[in-house]
Amino acid sequence: MSRTRALARAVLRAPVAGRTWREVGYQALALLLAPAGLLVLVLLLLGVVLSLTFLGLPLVALALTCARGLGRVHRGLVRRVLRIEVGDPAPRPRGRDPFDGLVRTLTDPGAWAQTGLLLVQVPLAVLGAGGPLGLLSAVGVALLRSPDGSPPGVPGLVLVVLVLAGPWLLRLVVRAQVGLTRATGAQEGDSARLRRSRSAVLEGSAAEVRAIERNLHDGTQARLTAIALHVDLARHRLRADPGGAGELLDVAHTTTREAITELRTIIRGIHPPALDEGLGPALTTLAEQAGLAVETDVDLRGAVLSPAIETMAYFCVAELLANATKHADADRAWLRARATRRRLRLEVRDDGRGGADPARGSGLRGLTDRIAGVDGTLRLVSPPGLGTRVRLDLPVRA
Repeated sequence: MSRTRALARAVLRAPVAGRTWREVGYQALALLLAPAGLLVLVLLLLGVVLSLTFLGLPLVALALTCARGLGRVHRGLVRRVLRIEVGDPAPRPRGRDPFDGLVRTLTDPGAWAQTGLLLVQVPLAVLGAGGPLGLLSAVGVALLRSPDGSPPGVPGLVLVVLVLAGPWLLRLVVRAQVGLTRATGAQEGDSARLRRSRSAVLEGSAAEVRAIERNLHDGTQARLTAIALHVDLARHRLRADPGGAGELLDVAHTTTREAITELRTIIRGIHPPALDEGLGPALTTLAEQAGLAVETDVDLRGAVLSPAIETMAYFCVAELLANATKHADADRAWLRARATRRRLRLEVRDDGRGGADPARGSGLRGLTDRIAGVDGTLRLVSPPGLGTRVRLDLPVRA
């Protein structure tokens, strides 16, 4: 019964939901771009026909370049209007000279992928126009009255059904468009991004090793050297000046305790002790120790996670909660964790000021690189003034 009520509420709310109207705006803009896409396809066809005389090759290259440009516009619409992050294809190849540039453009897989996307996007844009038209007809339904003021008849009821079904048809079309945009955008850029991510992970690991080495050298090693010196001095003074030797041993004891504390801090940075009981309890403890109120929904029962993934997930959540406290000025945060046999999914959101942008800081960009290095993804939604939501998708084994 509760599922039926939830489904009914979803159907009734869909025509006025913010997501629906974002999809309406995206579909309207996609429909405006459809003539440009059709023109590119016609230009490509003309170039292919004329290429028998080698005069059409420049036209084909121009069409492919325009297809790349339209693909960039579509990805921008997905990011800004739908607030969905999509990847970019590999950069357009540059030639050493005009002829080499022509050859590289004609053999550019990314451009051909964007052209294939246009073949599907143009009819999808026309099909998706039915969704906005159905929603706009809601106004007509609301104003539709018979001359005596009675409710609308059968035509009005048909329009009501169209209005209720329109958002879901629109959602299916938009989901198909976003899926194709994401697939073609990531297809050619995956290998390059994977190389960059792995390089960033290696550089980050090297930096962490250097930091550990520096902390051990400047802190713990110096304290251990001081302990050895004080113990040696106390040994020489033990017979002649027992009181002075005792003072030296007290200093050595204090320094030993400080060295142990530093070692524990360093070890905690390598492998948090909380993970000894598993990722679920560790995340709960992490939320309790955060500098703001965190509501947790962690259910990882039955999940078999590798130690590397557990450590990465722990530090990612720790950094996201720290960002919510230090940079977002948030009062509350929410942490959700779920796992299947193959994937670990984490979500951290807050009620802060939003506006987070990986391009403006190294923290989120570093997280994205580290996660991508193990075939994971990070999705960020952070509209200004409306908080921040970060979703992490990781494999259960690195």
